[in-house]
Amino acid sequence: MNSRELQAEKTKNNILEVATESFFTKGFQATSTRQIAQELGITQPNMYHYFKNKKVLYAESIDFSMGEFGDNLLKYYNENKDEPFSELLLNISTFMIENFKINYFLMRHDIETFFTDEEKKNISQNWGGGYYKVLYNIFQSNKEVLRKDIALPVQVGTYLTMLLPYIEYDEESRRHNIANLKTMVEIFINGVKIKNEE
Repeated sequence: MNSRELQAEKTKNNILEVATESFFTKGFQATSTRQIAQELGITQPNMYHYFKNKKVLYAESIDFSMGEFGDNLLKYYNENKDEPFSELLLNISTFMIENFKINYFLMRHDIETFFTDEEKKNISQNWGGGYYKVLYNIFQSNKEVLRKDIALPVQVGTYLTMLLPYIEYDEESRRHNIANLKTMVEIFINGVKIKNEE
């Protein structure tokens, strides 16, 4: 890359950093592209040179946030995949809570409210694959100890449904949720019913 291309890449990344912070703390509607441009000391038309509209900026903010997270999650999984099932599930879940810096429920609300069906499909394909694949691999590689009457995708989906409320944007909430995570994982794996009770 020449110096001009490097500067353009730097500007684009700066826009994404500010936009990501705003979108995932305030939401799509409350985020102003004018304010993002002002914070960076650039003009709004200059910002639209890199991202043609607010929806494109939002979608790319998700990719920007998820890209590094997905790579790091896969690396962490590969380094720890030989751990016992319950320990690996707890450790991967802790990693996700610590590093998934998106308010999931705010993001889902924004996507459902402001995007067309085609846009929703494209966004979901881009951000869901990384962490779902890692969780699926954990369940798949431990299937000999899991129930055979419930399909693996259903098991993974159910676990994600239980985990997602633990993933929040602010640091204090994440620390609190990690402290309570072990109980949730144990309940998911073992249930709440006494084993010998009919």
